[in-house]
Amino acid sequence: MNNQNYLQRCGALLSAILVASALLTNAHAVEVNSALNKQHELTESTKLSSAKYNLDPKDVIFIFADLHPDLIATSNTMSPDALAKNAGGLAKVAHAISAPSLFLTVPRNGKPGELIKELKPYANNENTIYRLNADPFQVNEIVDAIKKTNRKTIIVSGYTAEVAVTLTALGGLRNGYNIYIPVDCIGNRSLRTEQAALARAEQAGAVVTSLASVAAQLAPDFSKEPGTTILSVILDAQL
Repeated sequence: MNNQNYLQRCGALLSAILVASALLTNAHAVEVNSALNKQHELTESTKLSSAKYNLDPKDVIFIFADLHPDLIATSNTMSPDALAKNAGGLAKVAHAISAPSLFLTVPRNGKPGELIKELKPYANNENTIYRLNADPFQVNEIVDAIKKTNRKTIIVSGYTAEVAVTLTALGGLRNGYNIYIPVDCIGNRSLRTEQAALARAEQAGAVVTSLASVAAQLAPDFSKEPGTTILSVILDAQL
């Protein structure tokens, strides 16, 4: 009986040791997985943070929203002529670095609005999208077109700042894109509401910048193409 009790106790002790060992192994595995997940999150966060300061020509897509002659004619924060020239300059930058552009239009007098003449050399049936929804990221055709580029940084030009630009920026951020807004490539009827719109976009994570800064980052070597073209855009930019 004593031997039997002894063996039973030894068996119970061994079982307890095995259970404890399994629990410790499990806990260690959880800790390792947690550490790996945190490292992955940190890496992804670093990538996103880095993208806010480094523009890669192979990762950018340009969106030009609602730049119609009759619309921008009401711009008060930037003259219509200056806005048109700078938007055209930005489109020229995109073309020079072979980056994709999307031209978004809205109804004007019951039909798709006509683009300003400065954008027409770069627009075609494939990259021009007519929409009825003010938020581009609620339009499947636009969302799909952006996804197909496999690019994660969007540079936004448009009118008005408080609608087309803001909704494009917030929609992009919501969907995991990096957003740049060159302020001399957008316009608005009211300076006060434009400033509020830009503050909201910046608070959400957008980078508020300028045509010259964006252009120079994308092609900093002005001694050869595409930098030579980029420099001409910078020199022609309207302040």
